[in-house]
Amino acid sequence: MGIFRLLSWIFVAIGLMLVGADIVSWLETGEITIRTTAEVMNLVGIGVSADVGDGAAAKVANFILNVPLWALIGGIGIIMTLIFRPLD
Repeated sequence: MGIFRLLSWIFVAIGLMLVGADIVSWLETGEITIRTTAEVMNLVGIGVSADVGDGAAAKVANFILNVPLWALIGGIGIIMTLIFRPLD
C-alpha cells in the first residue's frame, strides 16, 4: 500500500509541474496556452494524432488525447491518494 501512496503523490507532483509549465508558457507569450495530452506526447517524441477514428473506443481515445495532460495525470493522482490513504 505504501508504494501506491508514493506513486499517487508522484502523479500529483507531475500534474502540478505540467500546470506550472502551462503557466510559464502563458507568462512568456502573453496568451493562455493549455497543452493537451497529444501535444505533450508529440513534444516528448511520441507521434500521436488527436483524431483516432470512429467508434466507442476511438471516442474514449479522442477524449483522453484532447484533455490537458495535467488534468489527466493530476486527476488520477488525486483519486489514488483518496483510495490509498492511510486508515486509522
